[in-house]
Amino acid sequence: MNTSILPVDIVTHHLIKPRLDVYYPRLAGLVDHTVERKLNERIHQQVETMIKKQGFYENPETEITGGFEIKTNERNIVSLTNSHYSYSGGAHGLIILRSLTMNIQTGKVYRLKELFNPGAPYVERLNNIIREQIKKRDLPLLTPFKGIAPYQYFYLADKALVIYFQLYDLLPYAFGIPYFVIPVYEIQDIIDEDGPLGQMIY
Repeated sequence: MNTSILPVDIVTHHLIKPRLDVYYPRLAGLVDHTVERKLNERIHQQVETMIKKQGFYENPETEITGGFEIKTNERNIVSLTNSHYSYSGGAHGLIILRSLTMNIQTGKVYRLKELFNPGAPYVERLNNIIREQIKKRDLPLLTPFKGIAPYQYFYLADKALVIYFQLYDLLPYAFGIPYFVIPVYEIQDIIDEDGPLGQMIY
């Protein structure tokens, strides 16, 4: 058996202090300890950036709770999300979601464009699919959908690419985080077969 394609171990770390209660993942048991350290530093950096963005250090009234989900952990690919809820008074708090898709052999952290073949019209393709889903689901957009961003949020789960947006980016607060699930087979012709999505096909 090729052990390199087995799921990597995930260890839960707990960051707790007054007004802050956040769980986040760390990778364990990687063959290459340099890669393991690099990726864990990247995860921790993301969590810290989220905490700062939510005003924890600026506003003494801000309380933050958070957790994570492992969306993919197979074939040397780990895709995860970190989700934080902050409350500093008012009618309700705010949720922010961030994600990382990583190769546990090479230590690479992927951007959306790196999932596709060089020069592939992935932006146009994904925009059209998202527009179709918006129409089919009859989503009440706050403003017309202008397309995905250069550094668009995404993760991989269940042989699918999931594009998501933050609160208020597209929809009213009551609808929460908007997700758009795109099966890998729907975009198979433009994906990089050696990349994370390509690993999900077979």
